[in-house]
Amino acid sequence: MRPVLVGLDVGTTRVKAIAVAADGSVLAESAVATPWVHDGPQAEMAPEHLAQVLRDVLDGVVRHPGWPEDGRAIGIGIASMAEAGILMDGSGTPLAPIIAWHDPRGDVETLRSAVGIDAFESHVGMRLNSKPSVTKLLWLQGNSDVGSAATYLSVAEWVAYLLGADPASELCLVSRTGLFDVVARAPWQATLDLVGDLLPGPVVTAGDAVGRVGDDWPEPMRGAVITIAGMDHHAGAFASGAATSQALFDSMGTAEALLRFTPGPLTHDDLRALAVDDIAVMWSVIPDHVCLLAAFLTGLSLERIAKTIGATDRDQRLRIASEALTTERGSLSLEDTAHDGLSIRGIDDSARPAALWRASVEDLLALSEASVHRMTEIVGPPSSIVIAGGWIKDPMVAATKRASLGEFRVSDVDEAGAMGAAMFAAIAAGVMQRPSASETPRWS
Repeated sequence: MRPVLVGLDVGTTRVKAIAVAADGSVLAESAVATPWVHDGPQAEMAPEHLAQVLRDVLDGVVRHPGWPEDGRAIGIGIASMAEAGILMDGSGTPLAPIIAWHDPRGDVETLRSAVGIDAFESHVGMRLNSKPSVTKLLWLQGNSDVGSAATYLSVAEWVAYLLGADPASELCLVSRTGLFDVVARAPWQATLDLVGDLLPGPVVTAGDAVGRVGDDWPEPMRGAVITIAGMDHHAGAFASGAATSQALFDSMGTAEALLRFTPGPLTHDDLRALAVDDIAVMWSVIPDHVCLLAAFLTGLSLERIAKTIGATDRDQRLRIASEALTTERGSLSLEDTAHDGLSIRGIDDSARPAALWRASVEDLLALSEASVHRMTEIVGPPSSIVIAGGWIKDPMVAATKRASLGEFRVSDVDEAGAMGAAMFAAIAAGVMQRPSASETPRWS
């Protein structure tokens, strides 16, 4: 038997799986689009559709030519998007669709009236808007028949349950529900009183074994140890060597996520002060550390600008980005107006695509730079900076980041969320030592 570790990342865009050898080399991979159904800004999916995609992805990875003929999974880790989740009844049957984390449906007013903005933000470490899971739960309870709900699981927790684990709350993911007091590191009764005692009993951390894969799944995976690997951004930081004490990780994909790891807990006052600037605080995948998290639609906005100026392929974008390095922006400016899209100002007869690209990059990255400075005010300067994602390969983006952050390391890890999940699977299976907060994980 050749031991294999499997990492699964249930992301907003795709459900991805990789098979990894004990030395960390990737053997096989598989991916299927996440099965959202969109209706304007709303997005949801049926749990049974996600379950089928999960089966397709896992079947795909074991049938990949790279999966060893004698390969046997000894561990599987699951990372996922946060905030989205599944309501189940007492028998484990889903009661409602999975509502996307970015879906605007959410009963914010009930929380504002019953709990209050200051109390909510200073306990759960999130801004009071429609993103925390609890707002979706309140909306579902007011708009659908979920009266028999007994348990709420975040997506990765539910996938672990499907594979054969007992229901469990993973510390990183439960920190994004609005049902958990991040300072006390315990469920928060104030919001549980509104929706019911929906959190499953044990709170586990990434790398803890929570069960074994059952007989309903591909034969080479049966019996593998299961672990919940937390939020996909955290797993990606772990794989990139950036989930260490006082490190800053900047993930620049379609969305830009800034993750700052620091010893926890922070104070209620710190949580409230950061929430005002839309910086969340959550427990992380490294021992006794919290993560300050800020997110922006940087990559999506840059995609839109690139299409506007006709840079529709990689070579065109590289040419314009390189030209932008030596082009003055003039009076051009870009404003991100959130749900209304982007607003460009200052276009005159001298405007050129390279100038617009420079202005767009500088103005969009100024938003994330402000969040980095705010984090530094609360927890001090970062000890190291790691940046990952396709957009850091853009010369204008790289130059702007360097000017604002100083020197950084670029991670070359592909499918970092899935790789991080595979690393936590290795920890759960006992073939990788859990690193300390100051160490990066190392394959045997």
